[in-house]
Amino acid sequence: MQQKSEHDSSGFRINWIDLIDNDTGVVVWHTNENYALPDIEHEAIIPRQILDCRAVTRTTNFSFMHRINHFKAKHKEFLQGDCIEEFEYEFGTVFAGLVVNWETTFERRQEITSSFANVISGDLRIETNFFDGDKLITTSNVIMFFE
Repeated sequence: MQQKSEHDSSGFRINWIDLIDNDTGVVVWHTNENYALPDIEHEAIIPRQILDCRAVTRTTNFSFMHRINHFKAKHKEFLQGDCIEEFEYEFGTVFAGLVVNWETTFERRQEITSSFANVISGDLRIETNFFDGDKLITTSNVIMFFE
């Protein structure tokens, strides 16, 4: 069951996200959509060739209107409803007005290539919960589609 946000999430914003092919440095996908908006199931349409990249770096740009004393994120990836990956990140204190880039590198699983794009398209969901200590700020839910 999803926790209810205890903070006003209007002070936290995702400004943009890039997915970059590590081998070429090319931005394969970019969005300016604010994926921090709660209670929305966002949809991301990603080029299928990203599944052939050896490694991809996701850069997420955040901004904060209010100080957050212990900023952390819990990231989960679900394929057909089953959790296949889970990560937790600790950022510490972030100050009001601060803009932060969060970079995460993902290495491709050998069994997943662009030939699986039609199989996993619409069945891959990314859930990221953002916290100030133990208090939920917002939850980002993104359904991944591959074209």
